[in-house]
Amino acid sequence: MISVKAYYGREPQILRTHDDVVSFLESVRVDSESLGYPIMTLWYVNGDEHTPEFGVGVNSDLGALSYSGRLYPGIWFSSGDVDVRGDDVLSYDYQGSEMPVPVRGEIPYADVLDAAVEFFRLDGDRPMSVRWQKLVR
Repeated sequence: MISVKAYYGREPQILRTHDDVVSFLESVRVDSESLGYPIMTLWYVNGDEHTPEFGVGVNSDLGALSYSGRLYPGIWFSSGDVDVRGDDVLSYDYQGSEMPVPVRGEIPYADVLDAAVEFFRLDGDRPMSVRWQKLVR
């Protein structure tokens, strides 16, 4: 079983169990709701020099995912049917910096949580429970 370094706040949180993942994301969700804006966290497999980067964003009842690495070069975002604005991108906050997410990248929070647990269960491989879209530049 892997452990994951999840970056949110000053120090990374080490996630070792399913319960750690759920508890961590629920605390981010509470923060997102109380602050009134979307929050992005970045996850890395602890001790893996070729770790993928897994972005897990929470926006109250919605969220977004990003993935880069392993068998998926480039940057991939979750692909949802939610279109909350006409903008091309949404802004998620990552430690005071803006992280853009495609407007169609938001999915229900329950799907974000399931995918985060799946990332953990798959030892850092890209979750298969959500649809993905590749960032085209």
